[in-house]
Amino acid sequence: AAHEATCPLAVCQRMLAPLRARVVALEAELRSQGAENEQLLSRLAALEAGEAGEGAAPSDAAVQEMDLAAAMSALRAHASVPRVAAAVGERLADLCADERSRQAAAEAGAIELVMAALRTHSEERVQCKGCAALGTICSGTEGGAEGRQQRAADAGA
Repeated sequence: AAHEATCPLAVCQRMLAPLRARVVALEAELRSQGAENEQLLSRLAALEAGEAGEGAAPSDAAVQEMDLAAAMSALRAHASVPRVAAAVGERLADLCADERSRQAAAEAGAIELVMAALRTHSEERVQCKGCAALGTICSGTEGGAEGRQQRAADAGA
């Protein structure tokens, strides 16, 4: 016992024992956080991919199947998601290729929503799809085209 009290190796081992125990505890905590991080990364990937879930943003494929009202609702609900803003811009451009849909889109607030998305998101895809949507909504010579063009100008286009 006297030897253990004075032996430098024994003294070091006694000093290291609590540190080793702490390292083991920290390693366990790190493994636990790693598992939690994996779960969060998986959930993030699912949300970015637009997989279903309550409150989750719709997938690009789902947006491309939406009618005007649903597309507008998706943009309102997920205005902070650039992927959704771009997908809705693309869908609006497709829907408004039909002249009859242009006025309905404008009356539903599409011009203002698209302009808000353009101001919010600097991503190239959002900018391209949003500008395409505005161009299509505002195009034409039928009644209402001038009003839509003025509405876009008033919204900052």
